[in-house]
Amino acid sequence: MKLVRTWILMTVIVLGLAQCKITGSDDPAPDPNISKTELLAGKSSKAWVLTSSKIDGDEVINQALSCSRDDNMVYRTAKTYEWNEGGSKCNAKDPQVYDTGTWEFNTGETEIIINKELRYTIVKLTANTLQISLKNIFGETEELTFKPN
Repeated sequence: MKLVRTWILMTVIVLGLAQCKITGSDDPAPDPNISKTELLAGKSSKAWVLTSSKIDGDEVINQALSCSRDDNMVYRTAKTYEWNEGGSKCNAKDPQVYDTGTWEFNTGETEIIINKELRYTIVKLTANTLQISLKNIFGETEELTFKPN
């Protein structure tokens, strides 16, 4: 009988804990007083590093060379960006900055437009997460997730 009571008590505790909400988060909702430009580009610039790359829901980031996984996408409030090699280069002779251009939001600030042609849908933009997606020329959905670097 004591074993049955213990079993029932443990079941109630487990079920009760399963109903608890976890409070706090490393990625709180954005402050409505902070513009999307500031979330993306900081006060003057902000570097982001890719943490996840999915194609049609399948994670593919591990297929990239490890030396390219620390590359930074830097957005500036002046509406320019750069891709740079981050802390490691795949080839020591490569330039530190390997791509530059301009960025802008669409009118509703739901898309980031790179060089007035490449349009990424913003899935999530907070102080700690940039998640964007697009349909590539093969009809696949690419989803990229970045964190501040």
